[in-house]
Amino acid sequence: MDPESRAKAEAHGYSYASEENIAAGYDLAGRVCRELHRAGLPANVERPGARSEPGVCVEVDSQGEYAGGVYVRWSAPELGEAGMRAVAEQQDRAAPEWKRYGEVVLLMQTAMIGILRLAGFSVVRAEEIDDVAEGDAYVHADTRSTL
Repeated sequence: MDPESRAKAEAHGYSYASEENIAAGYDLAGRVCRELHRAGLPANVERPGARSEPGVCVEVDSQGEYAGGVYVRWSAPELGEAGMRAVAEQQDRAAPEWKRYGEVVLLMQTAMIGILRLAGFSVVRAEEIDDVAEGDAYVHADTRSTL
């Protein structure tokens, strides 16, 4: 994060991790991506302003209590957009297309957690630490980390 943006955010009450912790988070994110690639899943570290690609998005947490860890989420843009369109058109949150998308996300969450735990990462369902991150996984560290 550039110093000007960091200063503005902190002036509005947002606290960010040190550059050292953020760098460690990006190192952890890279190891997470490599392990997911080894398991055959497309995975990329998400960068601010970048377009979401299908597969696994790995995002470094740069603020708050858990700064330096990473969120791992399944990205299925085509399926998600179809679900949102169905909800909007049918005015029904239980639209089958939306429900299908949610079920796929939860299935992939379970798979990603299992794959990463087998590789030695400390990982939990993200909603255990952030109630709005349903469907994500949260990686605290791996056996080589000091986070």
